Amino acid sequence: MELTDFSRIQDAVDLRMVKNSHVVGVGAGGAFCLYDALARSGISNLTVLDFDHVEATNLVRQGYDGTAIGRKKADALADHLANVNSGTTFTGITDNFLHMSDQELDVVFAPADILLFMTDSFEAQAFGNKLALRYQKPAIWAGYYERSQCAEIMFTIPGVTPACFRCAVSDRYVKQAASSGGISISSSCNTMFHSMLVDSFVGMLTMAILHNDTVGFEFSNWFGTRWDRNLILFNVHPTTDTIQGAYFRERMSLPTEGRGFNFNAIWQQIKEETHANGYGYNCPDCGGTGDLRNALLSINKPTAHA
Repeated sequence: MELTDFSRIQDAVDLRMVKNSHVVGVGAGGAFCLYDALARSGISNLTVLDFDHVEATNLVRQGYDGTAIGRKKADALADHLANVNSGTTFTGITDNFLHMSDQELDVVFAPADILLFMTDSFEAQAFGNKLALRYQKPAIWAGYYERSQCAEIMFTIPGVTPACFRCAVSDRYVKQAASSGGISISSSCNTMFHSMLVDSFVGMLTMAILHNDTVGFEFSNWFGTRWDRNLILFNVHPTTDTIQGAYFRERMSLPTEGRGFNFNAIWQQIKEETHANGYGYNCPDCGGTGDLRNALLSINKPTAHA
């Protein structure tokens, strides 16, 4: 059925704008509930890329049911969303975007109003930064750290946030380059509750970014014309002993055991990586400008699979 009664959210959402918005997401696993919520919120065009299949292990944390086992996630998601809101035009793409030609990438990403990178693949997330810069699109990256005790969300808005994804997590690029097999994050301990929590935060940021130039709605103008606190860390375990947990304790002057800071979030200030900011180099992706047009002239694709 097509959803038509949005009266309960009309003060929060500019329905006319949202109904003309196109969201492109990479990854249809843990982000299942995110896409469900975007369709319920009136997004008119949603494109999702994922070449993976639904497995039995996915059912406990990704929203799919048993009838979807063995199917492509993008195809199963299409059927689900058709029942949620037929007013949302959904396009599922089962190709690996790391292997697409420039022309194919143009067709998928150029029309988007915002890009969402919701994978646990470093290659995919890193390539997403180049796409966001190339097409000058707002973008969000999200994922959990080891054992799902802490999570990370990074977002960029062209002309508003001064630094790109690579500027924010450049240490990760160094570690990936130094590791012969690459660094992977296990989804162990990541329950449906973890997935829904990140999906909710990403969904609200998506709405806020789409509404940033609007007035009169609850999502309007959250970030204004400049916002540099665009790397968000949030803790989901009260006694986490991870590196991120230590970061929370340090910032909040909490005792070593870390009791009492569960679900807190820290919005970190991110500076563009440039000589002027003391880095000794300019970011290889954005040149320290947040804009690929002032750095690389073409996208250099990774050789590894997503």
